[in-house]
Amino acid sequence: MKGNEQTGLTHFRVYTLVIYRIGVRLLLVFHRRFAEASGMVQVTVLTLFDNKRKDKSMETNSAPLFHRNPQAPPVNRNREQALLIGLMSGEQEFFYTNSLTTGRSREELSRHLSLAVRLKDKPNIQLVFNFLKEEGERSAYNIMISLFLSEHNEKKREALIKERFLGIDRFVQYCRNLSDFLVYIKENNTIEITNEDLQRGILAWDLGHLVSLARVSYDYGLLAEEEAWKYIEFAGKKCRETFACWKEIGKSFLLGQIMSYPGEENFQEAIRYFLLSTESLESPWVKCKFG
Repeated sequence: MKGNEQTGLTHFRVYTLVIYRIGVRLLLVFHRRFAEASGMVQVTVLTLFDNKRKDKSMETNSAPLFHRNPQAPPVNRNREQALLIGLMSGEQEFFYTNSLTTGRSREELSRHLSLAVRLKDKPNIQLVFNFLKEEGERSAYNIMISLFLSEHNEKKREALIKERFLGIDRFVQYCRNLSDFLVYIKENNTIEITNEDLQRGILAWDLGHLVSLARVSYDYGLLAEEEAWKYIEFAGKKCRETFACWKEIGKSFLLGQIMSYPGEENFQEAIRYFLLSTESLESPWVKCKFG
């Protein structure tokens, strides 16, 4: 994905939700974009960590799982747990599990940030942090999921979404991806996703990326140490208010990932990291009690 480097944050989607009732209808004002550039490039916060899929060949499967920083200074329990909100996000990027620093080279950090045009400056990175804190992909998901659960016929469901939300195709695609995933896990008997899991939403998907972005930004010099911890601790607090255990956090992250990256191969990868994080004896989630 390329962009014009002479522009600011190009086509970055800030999903501003303006929701109100007209009878039983909702109006969603969904895509507000920044400056238009010469290339028809669309960059979202979700592509920020997408280079692991595009450049997978640059990594090897020999990278250690749950790699700890041997020189990490001790942190208090709140910070330790807040860091672990980003475990599934960070593990897919081969980050350290126990320190603010990621353990990645500056070249790797640059690649993490380079998919968004000029995201390597503080004003633009602040927009991303605010988006993840206040709205994220969960804003769209939370509206979509009630329709998903209320109508099981796929064609009727899509027609209902198009009618109520003025043809916003993202909701339709979300429903398709989620439906495909639920069929996949049922047919392959991999993991169980309940209605309660679906209703809990994808907060951990947004906040897992918030934690990873704060760590990358700190390592790259865009955030001071305490600024980075502020965002990470925010993620920890919100997740403690919402979830009862690490497995709920893992499922929440997983649902966000499969809706953004559909397809059998991506489903398998997402499930693998979920199971490693929630079941491996080496996982910090298994070793560290939540709450």
